[in-house]
Amino acid sequence: MVLFDVEHRLYYEAVNSARPKMAPIRQDRAWGYVWKTVNGERVKFWIDFRRGRYMYFEYGRKWYRVAYLQANGKKSGDDVFDGAMIDLTVDGHRLLFMKGRVGRQTARAV
Repeated sequence: MVLFDVEHRLYYEAVNSARPKMAPIRQDRAWGYVWKTVNGERVKFWIDFRRGRYMYFEYGRKWYRVAYLQANGKKSGDDVFDGAMIDLTVDGHRLLFMKGRVGRQTARAV
């Protein structure tokens, strides 16, 4: 599955996942969430601020995970500071959720 960021025009790979264990007991984790709009619906994107690289979200009764710092193609360190890599931990992104793979979507966009 693919998430497409409308504002930044980037594709993110979303992978099927199990619901994360967000129990506060002895896991040494700090869970929080941000709201995003996915296909017109408000969805909570959960993130482990202590030791996580992925954001988890539920859409259509299924759970997915997406790396919260990504970019399309190979980017250098300088590109990161120029805004080529978008941080998904910010509230309010407008996203489209589509079937397919990132490679196919970017080829179709060119």
